[in-house]
Amino acid sequence: MGFGDFLAGRMKKSIEKNLKKTTLNSENIKEVLREIRLALLEADVNVDVVKKFITNIEQKAEGAFIEQGVRADQQMIKIVHSELVEILGKTNKPLEIDKKPSIIMMVGLQGAGKTTTVGKLSHLISKKNKKKTLMVGLDIYRPGAIDQLVELGQKNNLDVFEQGKQNPVKTAKQAIDYAQKNGYEVVILDTAGRLQIDKELMKELNDIRKSVSPQEIILTVDGMTGQDIINVSQEFNNLLKLTGVIVTKLDGDARGGSTLSITDITKLPIKFIGEGEGIGALAEFHPKRMADRILGMGDVETLFEKAADVVDQRTMEKTMKRMFAGQFDLEDLKNQLEQVAKMGNLGGIMKMMPGMNGKINESQIDQAQQKLWVATILMDSMTLKERREPRLLKAINRKQRILKGSGRSEKEYNELLNQFDKGKKQVLEMVKALKSGRMPNMGGMRF
Repeated sequence: MGFGDFLAGRMKKSIEKNLKKTTLNSENIKEVLREIRLALLEADVNVDVVKKFITNIEQKAEGAFIEQGVRADQQMIKIVHSELVEILGKTNKPLEIDKKPSIIMMVGLQGAGKTTTVGKLSHLISKKNKKKTLMVGLDIYRPGAIDQLVELGQKNNLDVFEQGKQNPVKTAKQAIDYAQKNGYEVVILDTAGRLQIDKELMKELNDIRKSVSPQEIILTVDGMTGQDIINVSQEFNNLLKLTGVIVTKLDGDARGGSTLSITDITKLPIKFIGEGEGIGALAEFHPKRMADRILGMGDVETLFEKAADVVDQRTMEKTMKRMFAGQFDLEDLKNQLEQVAKMGNLGGIMKMMPGMNGKINESQIDQAQQKLWVATILMDSMTLKERREPRLLKAINRKQRILKGSGRSEKEYNELLNQFDKGKKQVLEMVKALKSGRMPNMGGMRF
């Protein structure tokens, strides 16, 4: 259960359940707000933030004018959505990276995922902003911290500057000189963390800040640590004057309510959120989109952006052409599944689709993810010729070879081929309808 899932399962249901009538009145508003208050507190949202949130909704809801054709629950959802956007920071706050070089200083406690986030941020800026980035290893205390950064760089074709155990302030200055001489447009400093905030850590961070004057000072916080996020943010901000926050691990089991509290209490914008382990699993934070997710409305904009970022356009175009030519085969299916896998886990994708969050439970998502995984393993054990000509797979000797190579069962093998046959027929019917100018029936279409 990732961030927003718990609230999505409670808030919208409460509104729809209690506002079946066509008007908003004190009684039904009170019941809705009582359930929303409990949901927010259970999700670990700060008490003061909850009070403010509920009060604002109550003031706007009581006596609200209901437009003709709009139900009371729709009106209430609109009010709640507006307040969620407000509490989350109103608008996206992009990075200030217009200088040459622009310096981003990353800070945080140990265990928050700061070094991994440095790699993700460097990857994102390189790919989306098309800027040459340099990561700088300044954590000389945590064993293997600099090695971890170097490994991240090598694995993902990202540049790293490090000087071993040398004084971090000196290394930071040298890194900026190196960046200027070698055309780097963005420098990301991976500073040291501690298990808890102490004077030595803060002095070193402040010395680095004074020596290089970063445009951005961003705190990395663990979304699973609850209310401590607020205290940590405030302490770092008091000394370093932070420009923003990145919240990690929001794909985990944490209810993530403390994330709703950060901006409202500290006035610091959430710049990005981490929702996975992959190098591309860092997303810009948009308050409106997150409010959409929390209220079960999906997040189509982020879904499209994610697809545009990771999906191979040429492969997809080639597959679509084959579909319209009636040539769809297992190789095309395999390519499609690979593109879907690049976008992240199936659960995360489903929750971004309007109306799907809360409609499908975790167990169903896990089963679907397992089926996709099994299908991929089976197809990997087939030859290209077999995937291009699925009729060959009816041969017993081929089936036995594939089962032995994949380690999967005969039942799973037969299910894959049966689902493919059904899916191909549906694709052909869809193409036939489109060519004749009719709207295709998409109901039940699946592989």
